[in-house]
Amino acid sequence: MRFEHAAHAAALMLSFALAFVFSNTAGAVEGVSTVVARQGSATVTLADIDAFAQRIPPKDRAGFFDNPQRLESLISNLLTQKQLAAEARAAGLDKQPATTAQIDIAVDEVLSKQRLINMRETATVPDLSELAQEQYIAHKEKYITPGTLNVKHVLISDKSRSEEEAKAIADTVDKEAKAAPDKFDELVEKYSDDPSKASNKGLKKPGDISPVIKTKLGFHVLKLVSRTPDQQKKFADVRDQIVAQLRDEYVDKAVKEHTDALKNLPLDANQDLVASLRSRYGSLQTPPEATAPTPSAGR
Repeated sequence: MRFEHAAHAAALMLSFALAFVFSNTAGAVEGVSTVVARQGSATVTLADIDAFAQRIPPKDRAGFFDNPQRLESLISNLLTQKQLAAEARAAGLDKQPATTAQIDIAVDEVLSKQRLINMRETATVPDLSELAQEQYIAHKEKYITPGTLNVKHVLISDKSRSEEEAKAIADTVDKEAKAAPDKFDELVEKYSDDPSKASNKGLKKPGDISPVIKTKLGFHVLKLVSRTPDQQKKFADVRDQIVAQLRDEYVDKAVKEHTDALKNLPLDANQDLVASLRSRYGSLQTPPEATAPTPSAGR
């Protein structure tokens, strides 16, 4: 029981420490320790957290860190990882050839990712304002605020009746609605299992009756009451959006051209060693071909 209380107290202390550390929004404040947590010989700092955060896409970072349980798990895992790494160094495992090769690969992977990030951040991008306007003029249909529909709605549920029965009732509603659109309210009152509203782009003008529509809720018949037309957005309202998109495309193309140029440099490969890799780590065992049984001699 003492151990359980101690573990619980440690978890609470860690939660309080995390709450304090992450309330300082912009890194370490002068005179304030950047140590997030200590355990045994291990220490986790804000720099360690920042390094981990780089693995998470910027758009997902806030959501990841805005969770006390996730933070506690992250800090605990980093502390354990650091303690195990310290034990590995003490045992000389960091000097073993197989380990140093893995470390070199990990370093190369991190540096290559940082180089790509650096290329994107420092890319020289020309003024894209004129191109943005051309994009807007050529594709105005992309920059429209959709209109809204106000509809009346009849729902024939197939939860309390068979699908065939529900469809038959919906067909009746459809015929009666088209014969007397001005009496749609009466059809809603008479037939609808759910008076909620819905929207459908097939309705063009007030008074239009939709065909029977099947959804997971059942069969629907709609009547358009009013429609707000689509609104064309002004270039000034979407300029920054278009420029940002064009910039991303420009940078993506520049980065791809650079990496393609690296891949296309003259290649000198040891073909014998390359071929040996197929069996270096063990060959696939091919099962022997099944042998057809020999017919036994008739007696």
